[in-house]
Amino acid sequence: MLGRENTTADYDGRRTLVIGDVNTGKTRLTEKVMTRWVAQGRSHEIAVLDLAPETQETIGGRIHLPAGFQGVLLATTISAPRLSGRDEEEADLLAQTNAAAIEPLFKNPRLANCSILVINDVTLYLQAGNYDCLWAAIQPVETVLINAYYGDSFPDYRLSRQERRLTELLIKDCHQVIRLAN
Repeated sequence: MLGRENTTADYDGRRTLVIGDVNTGKTRLTEKVMTRWVAQGRSHEIAVLDLAPETQETIGGRIHLPAGFQGVLLATTISAPRLSGRDEEEADLLAQTNAAAIEPLFKNPRLANCSILVINDVTLYLQAGNYDCLWAAIQPVETVLINAYYGDSFPDYRLSRQERRLTELLIKDCHQVIRLAN
């Protein structure tokens, strides 16, 4: 029998949202839970949507898949709008480009066979995306683990306000929320 530190009972059959400011360990916790599912022999049940950009200024970064991962990984090229944009208008354009690149991932037919959906850095979509498209991908899946930025480290841009508003909607739609702090 698995020890408590290796169980996934707190996540199985639920929609879990892990939130926090930058560098609070959201992705690390997500990786830890994924490692447990893989250790349980459930790798083939997992689909990962990695919506994070490459690491910039020690913030963010792609998810590291556990050894033995045999599930589905879907990702696309993503920018970090608030870090890359020279001003609010350019950040908005980058966020819109991200949303347009991410949305097809939600409709990928390979998601239909997963019973565990992991979304790394959903906030990159929420900055300019459509919540209903995200929800359509999440809702039918038995177990969902999502991480999202939820803090005050960035400027109060339009995209930041939309991101916060849609993250708060996601908080309401999830069964449990894990808030991480520095």
